[in-house]
Amino acid sequence: MKIQRLYPLIFLLASPVIAADTDPGPYLQTAASYRIYGGGLGDPIAAGPNDKKVAFSIEGAAAKQIFDAIGPDKRDPCTEGSGMRVRHKDREHLTCTLGKKNDYVCSFGFDLVSGKSIGGSIC
Repeated sequence: MKIQRLYPLIFLLASPVIAADTDPGPYLQTAASYRIYGGGLGDPIAAGPNDKKVAFSIEGAAAKQIFDAIGPDKRDPCTEGSGMRVRHKDREHLTCTLGKKNDYVCSFGFDLVSGKSIGGSIC
């Protein structure tokens, strides 16, 4: 038997293995908190038609997965000396922390008028 005739069979047998390596798995559920507001996070006001933002906070296993994915730790003047570990991405618009009690929290936000990412927490 010629090897060329075996290629389709080899491909079919290898396909599940290849697919398994590229499958990200299903969407997972997590608990999240959010706030829709206007103004700034440090001084929020009621959202208006031209000033509407949303801030999200995720805790637990989902936050741990994100924290692990975005390493390494960053120096953060807000938490310096507290024993808290901090990681940032996207100009600090995505911030994850690991507290001394193994509590993971990630925060991020969006400007709902422009669609751009913004921070979801402040110092």
